[in-house]
Amino acid sequence: MMDKPKNVKITKIVFLCTFFVFLPLVFCFPANSIYARNTSADSVHVVKRGDTLSGIALKHSVTVRQIMDWNNLASDSIFRGQCLAIQSPGKVDSYIVRSGDTLSEIASRFGVSLSSLRQLNDIHGNRIYPGQTLRLHPHTAKSQEAEAHVVTKGETLWKISRRYGISVSEIKEINGLENETLLPGMHLRLVKADGEEEEETTPEDFEYVVQRGDTLSDIARRSNIGVNLLRQLNRLEGDHIYPGQRLQIRPSSLDEAVHIVRSGETLSDIALKYSVSVSELREINGIEGSRILVGDKLRIRNTPAAKYIVERGDALWEIARAYDMSVDDLMRLNDLSSPRIYPGQELQLGQMPSDPYDVYIVKGGDFLGRIARLYQMSVADLKRVNNLRDSVIRPGDRLKVNPLLEAGRKWSKISDIDWKDLMASAKRKSIYADNGPYYYTCPEAPCQKHKSYYENPGMTPLESYRRAQRLWENFEREIGMRGRISNTLSGWYFVLDPGHGGLDPGAVVKSRDGNGNSIYVVEDEYVYDMALRVYVLLRLHGANVTMTLLSPNHLIRQSSPPTSTFVNEKNEVYNSHQLNKDNRWRNWPSGGSNGNLSNRVKIAREFFRNTPKNRRVFLSFHADIQPNAPEAPLVLYYRSKSGRNVDTTSKKFASAILSALGAGAYTRGQSLGVLRNNPARYKLLLEMRNLAYPDHAWALRYEQLRQRDAEKVVKGLLDYLK
Repeated sequence: MMDKPKNVKITKIVFLCTFFVFLPLVFCFPANSIYARNTSADSVHVVKRGDTLSGIALKHSVTVRQIMDWNNLASDSIFRGQCLAIQSPGKVDSYIVRSGDTLSEIASRFGVSLSSLRQLNDIHGNRIYPGQTLRLHPHTAKSQEAEAHVVTKGETLWKISRRYGISVSEIKEINGLENETLLPGMHLRLVKADGEEEEETTPEDFEYVVQRGDTLSDIARRSNIGVNLLRQLNRLEGDHIYPGQRLQIRPSSLDEAVHIVRSGETLSDIALKYSVSVSELREINGIEGSRILVGDKLRIRNTPAAKYIVERGDALWEIARAYDMSVDDLMRLNDLSSPRIYPGQELQLGQMPSDPYDVYIVKGGDFLGRIARLYQMSVADLKRVNNLRDSVIRPGDRLKVNPLLEAGRKWSKISDIDWKDLMASAKRKSIYADNGPYYYTCPEAPCQKHKSYYENPGMTPLESYRRAQRLWENFEREIGMRGRISNTLSGWYFVLDPGHGGLDPGAVVKSRDGNGNSIYVVEDEYVYDMALRVYVLLRLHGANVTMTLLSPNHLIRQSSPPTSTFVNEKNEVYNSHQLNKDNRWRNWPSGGSNGNLSNRVKIAREFFRNTPKNRRVFLSFHADIQPNAPEAPLVLYYRSKSGRNVDTTSKKFASAILSALGAGAYTRGQSLGVLRNNPARYKLLLEMRNLAYPDHAWALRYEQLRQRDAEKVVKGLLDYLK
């Protein structure tokens, strides 16, 4: 056979290369073409190598959930060449400020003028603060004539919400929808009926206009902040103020001491935002070049001598404990009228002890940036206090670190409480793994492989319940051998409800390790660990406690290293023989169904039987995943959809524990099934972390920080209930 001419071969190669280069563009349409025809996209994003849904959402200033809704995506999996419909963010009616936002960035992102944004929100200058809701357009849903909408085939709640300028949650609340399923012909109300109220929130003023007769101390006291902070925010040298002067009374994003790196940001961008030099950022954070990763936590300024700069989640009682001070002394030193503090606030520590540091022993795989971040130090500070000339550390090295985050430090009066020993309470059966210990079998995977990965229980609900009971009896015995810290909670009864579990893992989010590699965090596995830590502390203070769910394979545990994340095991069961005796698949806890939530209330009702009504507490633990919610703990109490029924006792309880939970914590009323008809006198749902923020997904992986969260909850309970 004769060879084909060389020019023919070259022509074919060129054609094939051209074909495969342009193939994604020729056949570019969203995953579901039928849905795409029903979506009025303002632009199209062609997926490139390395793209993620979260990165695309950030680039277009929308949320992951929005992109999934617009393109009918069942998961966040995308592929190269896929075309995603993107609607203009300019159609969004409001925006909730996130940590690190600036007013000019928001104006640019949503295509509105800076002056219009200031006028709509009565902002004088550029100061905004996390959690603040900004109006983006002068017209809202209430100005439109439509009061109802008839659903047509293919419509989604998101599409309807965009059309009328109201949120999906509002439509669901107004119409009493439990999920987002719509049927053609369904009539949806778009405005509340007469007498219905909006969901209650607790917005705070950001500025105060000085009135005749005001003094700086009076304004500080009424605004619940210290005089020093008021001076700091407004750059005042003394106490002189005048009528008509606008004073900032809450820290803004730009007043905070840390910045979490977002997709597309460079060191130059961050330096410009906070008015610091790139060289300063490098020095403070120990960065030798310009490489930063999404989710990195950069400190913006160093801690001055004998001062502490408050970060989100810091509580005054923790800072006082860490530096051998009383809360009263710390309040007096900083002119505080209450224990509430704010991110970015500088606190005077007074006379520092001769050696105010704890010691950290370096482990394999550690690096200075990780240790500095864990102990709320800059790399520069860590190197300075340890006289390090470079960033080289070795396993076994002893480093001086800030004491604040050392979980359990000075917590108890019993010196022999050993959390690691509690993890191995069933010593004869425990199997140690990097993300253990486990007590019967280790998961097949060494860590959570991807968002949709899970491992089935391999046993029936009743078998799982019996195994969990045996494990729990050993755990109870170990706790009982440790005596008590106090009798403060003697006579109190607590039901702890770890969110999700069983067939429902809750949120599964992608995070990053210190090298930029993908890792995955499973909500229910981590909040179960947090609930167990609260359980132990409550017992040590004399309380009677039970859990709504039990795991048959693990108790308190850690990840060493933290990249060995907890695996989604679908084996948690209700802590009730009655709810497992049928031994059927439906007995597993599953999702947000009314049956699942009511079963948790049934367990509480049974436990509270024959107990004093005014000494019952129910706490449900979760990790939020709302990108437009503040980066802070959220405490929810029951409030009916109509607003007519508010659990005022729990509302007061929620407000009272905010200062113990730390800077930025806030509260809200909401109609939640697990709190509805609950027999507890005090009942709350706590979103301890917000997994929409990379820093919270990072923090949840560390045993020390989960322990810290547990201690905050118990401190709030002790302060209020005693």
